[in-house]
Amino acid sequence: MKLRPLFILLLFVASTATLCWIYYKVTHPRQKPEGETWHEVIADLDACCRRKHVKSMQYDRFAAIAEQESRRQIARLFRAMALSERLQENNCADAIHQLGGEYLPPEKILVFHGTTDGNLERSIAYELRMNEECKCGEIDRAIARDNRFAARLLTWSSSVDMRNAAFMHLCLLPEGTAGEWEYLVCPHCGNLFIAAYCEPYCPFCLTAGSQFVRFD
Repeated sequence: MKLRPLFILLLFVASTATLCWIYYKVTHPRQKPEGETWHEVIADLDACCRRKHVKSMQYDRFAAIAEQESRRQIARLFRAMALSERLQENNCADAIHQLGGEYLPPEKILVFHGTTDGNLERSIAYELRMNEECKCGEIDRAIARDNRFAARLLTWSSSVDMRNAAFMHLCLLPEGTAGEWEYLVCPHCGNLFIAAYCEPYCPFCLTAGSQFVRFD
């Protein structure tokens, strides 16, 4: 009989502890690890990095082919775009590391070896197809996760891709239409400009025009 009050007391303590634990779990939901929180954003940045890496390698190769064909205007554009892609790849890779992820460039890359006109057409088609497939999904996911930094990098990437496609399309117009243009690349975001129509600063990242890399 003497044990009954002790048993009741222990039961009361256990019940109270259980209720406190349930209350704590309800009012303090488990915080996801940072890597888990940004899983989708990291995956999108990684995919962007890989695209940029492949395109930078392709454009370097296309520039060499254009030089061999004495298409210096187009070779100049390909070299400028290759730098632009590398800068954007580095920006996205840095963002991945800041979010707790890891980026490894693709080890094997298939590089095309067509004629310059064919390389232009292939590159334009690729840019338009990727823009159609993505439909800003990567940007929307970053915004939904309230990661405006990643959203900004992905927006720069998409915008520059469309500008590059437009510049390449001009190169397919009749000889002389595009002129002997020189190109400038923003060293911060990779934005590409025609030197003759360059703004005093980059509208994407506000980098001063005096810092732009010139391809002439």
